[in-house]
Amino acid sequence: MGDTSKLSKQATLASVLVALVLIITKTWAYLVTGSVSLLGSLLDSLLDGITSLMNFFALRFALAPADDDHKFGHGKLESIAALAQSAFMIGSAVVLVLNSFDVMFDERQVVASEVGIAVSVLAIVLTLLLVAFQKYVTSKVRSLVVEADSLHYQGDLLMNLAVILALVFVDFGIVWMDAVMAIGIGIFLCVSAWQVGRKAFEDLMDQHLPEVEARILELVKTAPGSAGCHDVRCRQSGPNLFVQFHLEMDEDLPLWSAHEIGDRIEKQIKDIYSNADVIVHLDPVKFD
Repeated sequence: MGDTSKLSKQATLASVLVALVLIITKTWAYLVTGSVSLLGSLLDSLLDGITSLMNFFALRFALAPADDDHKFGHGKLESIAALAQSAFMIGSAVVLVLNSFDVMFDERQVVASEVGIAVSVLAIVLTLLLVAFQKYVTSKVRSLVVEADSLHYQGDLLMNLAVILALVFVDFGIVWMDAVMAIGIGIFLCVSAWQVGRKAFEDLMDQHLPEVEARILELVKTAPGSAGCHDVRCRQSGPNLFVQFHLEMDEDLPLWSAHEIGDRIEKQIKDIYSNADVIVHLDPVKFD
């Protein structure tokens, strides 16, 4: 648990640092160019900075061990943070789209487009490095906060490419393309917000995990000494997985033997899901 917690914390810290660099460089580029598509990218980076900082602290509380007041741990805080992130994303998108229409009707001019292009290339390079690290972390540990951040930053790659494309069109005299690209960025932000918010809501509502349940059913079915299982229930709380099921066993087995089989199956599940909290109820079954 210690190594996986450390990786998750490092991922959120990396996200904060990248967002800070991009906020500074994009603010300067927007002031120089006046590009509304670049403003959209800046708003997104500001959003990244706020949510990444929020995730940085939320994850530390979410990874805190269970205590007397929170016997199932603090993992739900990850989902709450991700839900708040989606709300910020929608708000940012609305502001961007409204501003884009205003710019389109006013026909404002973009200057020094090469500055905006250079900053967008820098953003792409930093984002690629961050996403690669986030993917490595999520391959080692299940963290909704890191997954949500990674999804958003993957979208940022397309967003920065869109800014570059818009500025290239501006150089060719197609000035309205800047506002059109900004509106497209706003729509993309809304789609990303929906994906992040839906996943967070599902976790908060303890939606069942069919793939996990199917794997546990198969594991228990083939385990020595097991006659099967029923009432399998799984739920996710941040990085923690909670598993409950009724293990069916021969009623003639001695108590110590049944307990040993249950412990062995519990260990097999934890070998697969390292952050699992497993509760096994033993049910006697009569064999004809």
